[in-house]
Amino acid sequence: MLIKRRKHRVPELNTTSTADISFMLLTFFLVTTSMDVDRGIVRQLPPADTEEDTDNMDTEVSKENTLVFHILPSGKITLDDKPVDVNTLHDDIADFITKRPKQHIIYVDTDPKADYNTYFALQNEIVMAYNKVRGNISQRLYHKSFQAISEQQRDNVRDLCPQRITETYPTSATEQKGDNK
Repeated sequence: MLIKRRKHRVPELNTTSTADISFMLLTFFLVTTSMDVDRGIVRQLPPADTEEDTDNMDTEVSKENTLVFHILPSGKITLDDKPVDVNTLHDDIADFITKRPKQHIIYVDTDPKADYNTYFALQNEIVMAYNKVRGNISQRLYHKSFQAISEQQRDNVRDLCPQRITETYPTSATEQKGDNK
């Protein structure tokens, strides 16, 4: 006895356009989404300390050779405890560096609640000041801009005017008040 089985057809979905639709959606979201660009500060770190150099690490700097910036939580910047406008600082910093190219130090004290944009604005002003001073030195010595001189000449200019920045970031309320017990 032969029983004939009936074949059941399973309904199928037409999926030929699914890949096209997903590609168009992906393209749409990539085009319409804005990508935030991280901002950073380009710094060249000094070479690692050797045992010979650690003996000379403790050097005292006179108050006349220091420039002290404080970035307050309110977004204001003070220079030697006097409020300043961040957009006009590079000329003052450049004059300070020019008067004492090897003996200066720039001290930046940043409150942890301070705005990053204020911090970056101050750093940009400091970098512009160093670029201005180094440009003046390279013009005087080599009669070319700092970017146009050779790498060895750049190193000579950097030796004449090293970038000397010290930054502090208090991490607790006692450090901010200066009560180190």
